[in-house]
Amino acid sequence: MNEKNLSEKLFKPKFDYPETSTLVTQIKSGQQLTNSFLDSEGNSCWYRAINRLSWQWRGLPFIETEEVLSRISISKKRRSNPNWLDTVVGYQSGNWIYEFWAQATKWQKQADFDEQLTVAESEFEAYHSKCHQSWLMASGFMTLAGYPYFRNDDLANQAVLLAYRYYRHAMDHSPFIVKDLDFNFNDKVIKAILHTPLKKSDPIRAFPVVLLCSGLNDLQIDFYRFFIEHLAPLGIGLLTVDNPSMGNSKHFNLSQNTSIIHQAILEQIRTVPLIDYQNVILLGYRFGANIATRLAYLMPSKIKGLINIAPIIHQIFIDPQMQAKLPMIYRDMLADRIGLKNFSEQQLQAELKFFSLKEQRLLIKPCNVPVLNIFYEGDLLNNIEETKLITSTKSTKLFKIQLLTLKQDLQQRSQNLANWLKDLVFRS
Repeated sequence: MNEKNLSEKLFKPKFDYPETSTLVTQIKSGQQLTNSFLDSEGNSCWYRAINRLSWQWRGLPFIETEEVLSRISISKKRRSNPNWLDTVVGYQSGNWIYEFWAQATKWQKQADFDEQLTVAESEFEAYHSKCHQSWLMASGFMTLAGYPYFRNDDLANQAVLLAYRYYRHAMDHSPFIVKDLDFNFNDKVIKAILHTPLKKSDPIRAFPVVLLCSGLNDLQIDFYRFFIEHLAPLGIGLLTVDNPSMGNSKHFNLSQNTSIIHQAILEQIRTVPLIDYQNVILLGYRFGANIATRLAYLMPSKIKGLINIAPIIHQIFIDPQMQAKLPMIYRDMLADRIGLKNFSEQQLQAELKFFSLKEQRLLIKPCNVPVLNIFYEGDLLNNIEETKLITSTKSTKLFKIQLLTLKQDLQQRSQNLANWLKDLVFRS
């Protein structure tokens, strides 16, 4: 069944799908006070994290996301939890998945229409650009439909499947060559995406690459804008892969060995002729910094450098009071990722302590690759003390993002990151 027919089949009101917030059950829930602006806006009337900053950064139009949230907010349909707006029961108007799926479908139909246009040869570039953008929007909204990507959320899994299909269509119209790669691990396939800085008319050559280690909120298809704006202009590629238990990697379990998938990729990366395997830089974002930092300690000979943005590597995993103050969505995500469907706070605390890199005794000495750490003022899940746990025997740089001048500092962060990459890859 093609994606158009699948979308039309599923885009019908149904009432037998379990509501997402009921899929992971906490035996006892504590206070839910801690909200980091990087992860959500701290609005207690939503179960899911509402992160407009992240959505805009990905390229989703602010007005459209607000329209979808408004349709969810004003729904009078029955909710599984009347305190949360995004818990409308059944696949129908007002339901989170339904509404974001509907928005994605509008863009999918626009993309189908764009592709059917007949254009003159002189207009090919504009044609591809329009198709590219429409498919990206369809993929982005369908990705939001599937959030928070619980493995037993069947309807959300269908949305994620379509999000990847739409992303592949978008990449077919990208000005850059984008390739799907398969790596092998324990008789299973790891599906990665290589975004090359090569345009279709460029001669084939090997290039440096950033291996992305993303957070628990993100799929690997959420970072195209980062690639197009910050890496491609430097001639650097982006290699993405989903974390264990998510997206294309949901058949892998997340354990204290968080870096297991990325480690397998690093061990096989020499088999990809396009990649300059001597110039692989790790980029860890939020929980992904746990993965990236772990790799920097375990496989320094295969890594050129390490960049961590707002790293979560220790405190949240060992501090029960901090865990108890997390919004329910984050405790549910952590439980889902590590395979706890029904859990108590004590069970979650016992499991999480093993994820601390300090408890794993990896942070007792510096790692052997250059490190760039970026932290945010006012971030409740990371601070300068935690960030300073990650040091290097070669060079350690630390950048702070001011909360009051966030947008300006985010631009400065991107420039600092680009300058550091250029120095590391092209001048060392």
